[in-house]
Amino acid sequence: MKTERGDGVTGEIKRLLELQDKDQECAALAAQIKHLNEQRSRLKQKREEEIARVEEMRRALEELERESRQRNLEVDDLDMQIHAYQKQLDEGIISFKEMEALREKIASQKKRMSEMEDEALMLMDRIVEEKENLIRAEKDLEVRLSELDDEEEKLAAHISDVKTALSATETARKEIAGQLSPSLLARYENLRRNFPDPVVPIKNGICTGCNLRVSGHTVERARNTAEIVTCENCSRILYIR
Repeated sequence: MKTERGDGVTGEIKRLLELQDKDQECAALAAQIKHLNEQRSRLKQKREEEIARVEEMRRALEELERESRQRNLEVDDLDMQIHAYQKQLDEGIISFKEMEALREKIASQKKRMSEMEDEALMLMDRIVEEKENLIRAEKDLEVRLSELDDEEEKLAAHISDVKTALSATETARKEIAGQLSPSLLARYENLRRNFPDPVVPIKNGICTGCNLRVSGHTVERARNTAEIVTCENCSRILYIR
């Protein structure tokens, strides 16, 4: 927002106010670029999160498939053990006690194999379901990434436009600064290190920068002379609108 000024201000004050306007415009544009870059970073983070979510689903599916293969191997091992026990029971010359022990092992292994077969079937059902979920997630990801790419492209263009505006404003600022005496420019720059508004009007005898009253002599000097007048409290450059 440009600083209000009246026709009574001196040429140097006018140039200082123009310089201050450009500095404030530069600060606002720089802040806008920073905000847009933060938005851009958040978009990139969203992109990484979306990809990571689908990758996690893919890894979970692979783990289920590995577990399923392991369970099927265990079922096959149990089946082989049962056949070995049954062969020993059918063909071996063993005592009644050993026969009873083998029958118990066979019964136990069959029960365990039945349980593991049920677990393997449940795993297969989960795998089918998770594959379907992954396919949907991959399709959704493709759409989401396209949307994020569009948003990022718009942000990049906006950032480029604001940077162009900032460059033009900095050039205009440099031209205005070149119209000031080196001593006055140095004075202004020193104040700008501490205040975003080094040049402020006096209103009702009060410096509108620090909101403290200035002396009547200072008010009169600001009103009636062409010299640069400063606030005795904050050292800002003063003028009367």
